[in-house]
Amino acid sequence: MSQSTFLAIAKDPAIIPGVHHHCDEWCDYCLVTNRCLAFKCTDEHRRRHGLADGEPTFRSLDEAVAFTRSVAEAEGSSTPELDALVAEGAERAGLHTADPLAGAALDYAQQVAIGFAPIAELVARAPVRRSGPEPEEVVLWYHVRIYLRLVRALVAREGRAPGGNRMEDANGSAKLVLVAIQKSRAAIERMQANEPGEDFTGLTSALVTLERGIEERFPDARTYVRVGLDVPVT
Repeated sequence: MSQSTFLAIAKDPAIIPGVHHHCDEWCDYCLVTNRCLAFKCTDEHRRRHGLADGEPTFRSLDEAVAFTRSVAEAEGSSTPELDALVAEGAERAGLHTADPLAGAALDYAQQVAIGFAPIAELVARAPVRRSGPEPEEVVLWYHVRIYLRLVRALVAREGRAPGGNRMEDANGSAKLVLVAIQKSRAAIERMQANEPGEDFTGLTSALVTLERGIEERFPDARTYVRVGLDVPVT
């Protein structure tokens, strides 16, 4: 795809700068997709390649990497972490953390993956509902994202990632994780009310531990404002 196409999209005054940087990627339930550079570029990419609903957006990892770099270039930014990851791998690029909170997040993700395995495929095929997603969908949507974005926040906080000072990205990523935890806890409470015979205390306890750990490590994350997501923009 011509880079000029992405540049034209980026110049649209309706686009909210950076709104996709710390979002949960759940475009089906997002209210600002028509103002999101990443969403509109993805939509254009799919249209140009004649992709039908249900088909993957990218045919290879290389295509996904090239797309990400093109979107970043269109908005006037770079992709130092992605470039280092592709060139050197996560360990050599410094994109890893020994913080035990990352291990706790991985444990939570594994608990959800195992506990929800019997319905995971059914949930993945669930239709988009005007009333919003069901609680099981919420938990399954966020469980891996909580881990991945927490690791990103920790790596940025520790100064391991390429690209200089990354505290804004650290706080933005941590804010996303806090929102994901909040939505997951609310969803689990709904499931507990609907299925009083089930015991979800382990998942709730894990989320509480993660929330406290994030607030200790990222004291500014709770008040970090994601323009277009946490507050509206005209």
